[in-house]
Amino acid sequence: MSRRSLFSLAFACVLTAVLLAPANPALGQTGYTGADLQRMGQWLQFYRLELYRLEIPPFASPYAAALTSGKHGWRIVVFLRDGGVTNVNWDSGYLKRPFQAASSDNFVLTPGVGANFGVSFSGCDARDCANNYGALLYLPWSHQFFQKGVAGRSVACSQALLDPVNAKAVQALDAALKRQQASDPHYVAPACPGVSPVAR
Repeated sequence: MSRRSLFSLAFACVLTAVLLAPANPALGQTGYTGADLQRMGQWLQFYRLELYRLEIPPFASPYAAALTSGKHGWRIVVFLRDGGVTNVNWDSGYLKRPFQAASSDNFVLTPGVGANFGVSFSGCDARDCANNYGALLYLPWSHQFFQKGVAGRSVACSQALLDPVNAKAVQALDAALKRQQASDPHYVAPACPGVSPVAR
């Protein structure tokens, strides 16, 4: 069996599990149907992306977020069901350093961030995971993208994180970094340069 056939079979299994899961009322609440999921699958298959996670929680309506991987690494895709049609709302493109090494457990949708919810993900440099890592956050409702990276004692942050209005985005990124550094129970995410303790 070819790699493409294996992927098609794996994607079909994931979609079947989502559709048949009795504890997942999100599909009914968001209006997503089997045809919508098939459309997502066709898009991912066209770009030769393997699906690792698909999230459609009730608070994300009418969005769905997928964590995928392809030839050049991890890639996040946010779908939007609008006017009865599901299309790609945002595509992260292939994530470069420090997202080489990552876990699907660090792909999280968080309610109450920005106007509605946020999609966060964290990872690290495969050669130095303990000291070179980062997190990203995308807010679908406002189309805002934030990133925070740590390399040794250096911290790099999106300029918009310096604005106090984005304090919740900073908190969401810090939570993502904490998940990334879960092996250290006392881990505290370092502040962005120029961000006061009150804003954190």
